[in-house]
Amino acid sequence: MNIEAHFRFSLGEFQLEVDLDLPGRGITSLFGPSGCGKTSLLRAIAGLDRHADGHLRVGDLLWQDAAVFVPAHRRPVGYVFQEASLFDHLSVAGNLEYGLKRVPAHERAISLERAVTLLGIGSLLGRRPATLSGGERQRVAIARALMNRPELLLADEPTGNLDSNTGNAILGVLEQLNRAGQTVIMVTHDQRVAQRAGRIITLTDGKIEESDD
Repeated sequence: MNIEAHFRFSLGEFQLEVDLDLPGRGITSLFGPSGCGKTSLLRAIAGLDRHADGHLRVGDLLWQDAAVFVPAHRRPVGYVFQEASLFDHLSVAGNLEYGLKRVPAHERAISLERAVTLLGIGSLLGRRPATLSGGERQRVAIARALMNRPELLLADEPTGNLDSNTGNAILGVLEQLNRAGQTVIMVTHDQRVAQRAGRIITLTDGKIEESDD
């Protein structure tokens, strides 16, 4: 399963022009300084933002071209925002169950119990998000994203607001998910984080500067 992504769009004075052909496996990092277009590209892949000049194919499925646009809620994508966007009025278990309800039982690729085990959050299920540390919130956010049975797990600066030890633990989680067969694309401005990926795509001013396998 390859991922073909071609986008041309403007956001104010900023212009993004990218042509990507990624393997549909492993961890890919979109690396570069703030403002280079990493998050804009990630949001376009997720279908959160629609741009007229875009083409996206994942395996045999066309997600976007001039005539087709599959909306975000119909794409098998899990999106982890830089700020873990959990529902504060729900417990951790409630947040996970909310994500699970969006996927018919016969389409679920991962069970709630499996996600809880993979992310090591069993002891957090009864707690509210406000009582969690930054690392715990990110673990819960990743687990909830997995409830959408994603073919792609998209993570925007998954370690950006975390201390070094907690950030390394989150990267370890992503690597564990990768070994379990999950494809991950993550945004980062931190070279040390980028180097944990199997493939690095470097963006500068909205264009691909280089890629390393």
